[in-house]
Amino acid sequence: MKHNNRQLNLLAPAKINWSLDVVGQREDGYHLLRMLMQSISLYDKVQLQISAQDCCTVTNLPVGHDLDGAHNLAFKAWQILKQQVGLHSGLSIAIEKHIPLSGGLAGGSTDAAAVLLGANLLFDLGLSKQELCKLALQVGADVPFCLNGGLAMVEGIGERLTPLPAALQYHLVVVNPGIAVPTAEVYRRFKMEEVQRHPDTCALQEALLQGDVQRIASCYGNVLEPPAFAAYPQVACLKQRCLKFGLPTLMSGSGGSIWILVEQAQAAREVAAVLRKAYPFAAAVHSVAQGILVI
Repeated sequence: MKHNNRQLNLLAPAKINWSLDVVGQREDGYHLLRMLMQSISLYDKVQLQISAQDCCTVTNLPVGHDLDGAHNLAFKAWQILKQQVGLHSGLSIAIEKHIPLSGGLAGGSTDAAAVLLGANLLFDLGLSKQELCKLALQVGADVPFCLNGGLAMVEGIGERLTPLPAALQYHLVVVNPGIAVPTAEVYRRFKMEEVQRHPDTCALQEALLQGDVQRIASCYGNVLEPPAFAAYPQVACLKQRCLKFGLPTLMSGSGGSIWILVEQAQAAREVAAVLRKAYPFAAAVHSVAQGILVI
């Protein structure tokens, strides 16, 4: 673990959804979900440093995008943790973005998870993973998963995690059309009665653990695709373009990133190179078995 007493560097991985299903709705309006989520080898870099004052900076943003450091999930995570444990020290958070913004890849959530995990180490707070997950849920629904990483069944509003063995590595291409897709807008348009097909999550779980790509392709699904496509036709067009490769293809989260499952790493690089000519972001990645990394 390479850090000193005042500074810590972390890698925060993105995630994809192998599946996303809405199975109900709470009285407070929150949708109840059942998802299979997977960490991938696409990382934001997060540097934490003990300082006199709290601050958060974000660099490497796409042209035309702005992300106020003081109002993002990473800074929110620090404020919640600081209040919970009664810390009086300041923390400087520096985030170098590589995960597309508002792309269904948990870019903000994984940065927040890195802050929770990193601050726990940096200040020697001794909080357990369970305690950190309780705080994480106050920050955002995907943050508990990002704290754990790997492959997991995620249920409820994100608080029920069932880690799964991730012995197999999958190669993927992740593509983003360069537009932000607000999660709240997609859920606002979602109507349970309009869902035509739910993913077979249990069968998909078995297929992923066995490496059965044909079965994966027959079981996966994301019920948020129709409302996302209706609100953002660019995402629908992107998926149609990706389907032309003849490979399993799905929108991640609430959009607008699309992933393509490719059998070999070289093929993934070739597909990404083709798509990069038409879209601002396309990357060959693979599944990873861990979450936040201390470097």
